[in-house]
Amino acid sequence: MEEKKEHFVRPTTERPPSLVSLTLLAVVFGLTAGFGGYLVGKWLVPSNFTFLSNQPDIKINLEQPLTSVANKYDASIAGLYRAGKVVSGLDEPIFERADYLGSAVAVTSDGWLMTTDQVLLTTQTKVVINDKVYDIEQIKKDVFSGAIFIKIKTANLLAVNFQLTEGVKVGERIFTDQELANSLNHSFSTAVLGNIHFTTGAYLSTDSIDYYYQLADLSDNGFSTASPYFNLKGDLIGLSYKINQQTVLLPADYLKQAVKHLLDNTERPIWGISYIDLENNSGLEQKGNYVYNTVLNKAVLFDSPSHKAGLKAKDRIVAVNNDEVTKDKTITSILQNYRLGDKIILRVVRDNKEIDLEIK
Repeated sequence: MEEKKEHFVRPTTERPPSLVSLTLLAVVFGLTAGFGGYLVGKWLVPSNFTFLSNQPDIKINLEQPLTSVANKYDASIAGLYRAGKVVSGLDEPIFERADYLGSAVAVTSDGWLMTTDQVLLTTQTKVVINDKVYDIEQIKKDVFSGAIFIKIKTANLLAVNFQLTEGVKVGERIFTDQELANSLNHSFSTAVLGNIHFTTGAYLSTDSIDYYYQLADLSDNGFSTASPYFNLKGDLIGLSYKINQQTVLLPADYLKQAVKHLLDNTERPIWGISYIDLENNSGLEQKGNYVYNTVLNKAVLFDSPSHKAGLKAKDRIVAVNNDEVTKDKTITSILQNYRLGDKIILRVVRDNKEIDLEIK
């Protein structure tokens, strides 16, 4: 019987898959599936949600853009306190929450801080920055803005930057920070700007702040006198201030001018003009600021620089030097940039004619 032999099999270079190849394939498949699950989860779950329905105080926030900015400016914010009780053996005062008077912010590195005249300061008031306690050496006041400056003995303060009104926008998110007693960290809260040209009445004066910032949330959020508010870059927007039972912000550009007067040791000029802001008054379409007698103030204060220059009631101020008076620039905001001794030209409309008045 003939023996059958197997047919010849041609050699091949193919090899069965190795263990390394299978491992790499599994890793790629796992990463792809994981990334797909992440995208689905991000689509289904909000970035800020409450974790565990029976524990509403436990929250997970996946986006914390203000953390670094808030921590940076802790060194610029002071708490102002009534003199606390000195504990025997410690030789340091202990403060309670009831001793807290308000906030102050550093405006120079060598010890000048700014607060407002609504903080009840005395020579015994203590200044606390990052848990270090300082005595007040000097107190100065800017009557125009309501800012109060206090001097402490240090050369290591982080001075704040000021955000001018031209860069402030309605709807902008801002935050505030406070140095509170019995607290490991500063107390922190956010808000939204609802109005950047809020006035307290129709009649304004060149010798006091004419407009304020207003928060979209009109509640105080538990924050007290002179709380500093910053934008997301960390620039100071303003200090909280109570007017007619509501909280507004003293605008930073007015506060910055107050700091300049402090550092230059100069006084603000008394312009003595009472007026109506025509463009920002409902029902009026004329441009400029209308010089007007109010119940409390004469249109032009007697013997003031404006009076000596010949300014009269019912004059309509339309420009100061090369600056046009507009809905965003009142006569007050323009004049605050000038110092005693400066010469300016007021352009006014009188009897339907434009005339120039020189004021020194």
